[in-house]
Amino acid sequence: MSLGRDLNAVLPRVGVVGMAYGGYNLGEELGPAKLAEMHDLLSGQPVTVVPVEDLVLDEAGARVAGEKLAGSAVDCILAVITTFVPDCFIVELLAACDKPVFLWCVERELQCISVVCGPLITATLYNLEKRYALHGTDIDDPETMEELLTFARAAMLQRVLRELRVGFCGGKCPIMFSMTPDEYAIKRQLGATVINIPIEELYDVAKQIPEGEAEAYWNGLKAEIGPVTAKEADGLRSSRYYLAARQLAAKHELGALSLNCFPHLKSKVCLAVARLNDAGIAAGCEGDLHSTILMHVFQCLTDRPSFNGDWLRMYPERKEVLFSHCGAGAFGLAENKKSVCLRCSIETNDGLAVCYATHLLGPVTLANLVAGHGTLRLSTLSGEAVATNLEYEGTPMCVRFAEHPHELLQRIARCGAGHHWVGGPGDLAGMFDLFCKWRGITYAGVT
Repeated sequence: MSLGRDLNAVLPRVGVVGMAYGGYNLGEELGPAKLAEMHDLLSGQPVTVVPVEDLVLDEAGARVAGEKLAGSAVDCILAVITTFVPDCFIVELLAACDKPVFLWCVERELQCISVVCGPLITATLYNLEKRYALHGTDIDDPETMEELLTFARAAMLQRVLRELRVGFCGGKCPIMFSMTPDEYAIKRQLGATVINIPIEELYDVAKQIPEGEAEAYWNGLKAEIGPVTAKEADGLRSSRYYLAARQLAAKHELGALSLNCFPHLKSKVCLAVARLNDAGIAAGCEGDLHSTILMHVFQCLTDRPSFNGDWLRMYPERKEVLFSHCGAGAFGLAENKKSVCLRCSIETNDGLAVCYATHLLGPVTLANLVAGHGTLRLSTLSGEAVATNLEYEGTPMCVRFAEHPHELLQRIARCGAGHHWVGGPGDLAGMFDLFCKWRGITYAGVT
């Protein structure tokens, strides 16, 4: 059964086009060399380059370049501008391929006056309500390259979410009002398609899983991991629900699946949530559709499953916060498989909880997504994940911040952030900020 996606980062598709204004002795002869230099630099970056071979020198060439890039389904366009370029060139380019455009005006060349045209172009793009960025540096400028990568990832995220089919199985959690989803806002602002699945469908599929199949999966799982103290009957039932959830995802062609475990399923589906994430199908619990979507986003941006936990405990003297959940973390976030243990849930005294200390050290970004006032709002926390232990049952992750955690708590309360925080490695706050601006989503970033 083919299911899920490989846990490799999705790369932005960047269309690269060189531009100059020919015939006016403005240095257009430097254009091909500068464009080749840009291609060399981009070859070492985490992007897929879609090149336009010919230097654009007029409006007709800009239209042809745009048509080529449109046919290649790029996420964004990098315009390498090496002389003064009329704004109508960019207008023609975007008329054929209406994608966010990053204007890199190559500067610091004696014969080039490329940055002069930057404000001319951006004034037009502003009036036309296009998405753009403007930089005037030489090609070897590392900060501009980082800005380009952030821009490209934000553009790629639009494609990732537009293509997402997310299952909403069992509806929302009845005791968590603020996690109520707004399907219209999700479609309008993210582009994702929500597939509503009655919880009875999961039950029916689970009943049809052959006993031998569930037993074989459970026995194989126990042989791969660390201590298992959960009851055999609970392990078999949890395995059955995981296999059923995989079938649901395949049937509905899902990239992500939100499961409402409260109040009836609870720890019976913790294993299913954990293993779906390992299989490349982002999965969230407690009927939180928003966190499930974010888990898919982080999975696509990184090469591993995403973390999902609650703001649990503060350590003011160390400026640290412990995030954790009851025990549904992907095995792929443990230091190794042998550090994963399966226990009886402390919340229900039955079922199965996945327990290990999350092994995700270094810079991390945590994000929360909620709906309200007819729109979505997204908040991020940026910090450094540090070593922790299993002081709390589940899959804890400890994060050190620059600010005092009590102040951080006040800030997330004031901006209306919610319950579940989804995270992954790296500093992704700038990308989320830009994406939210483009999609009309309220954004709050906290470091």
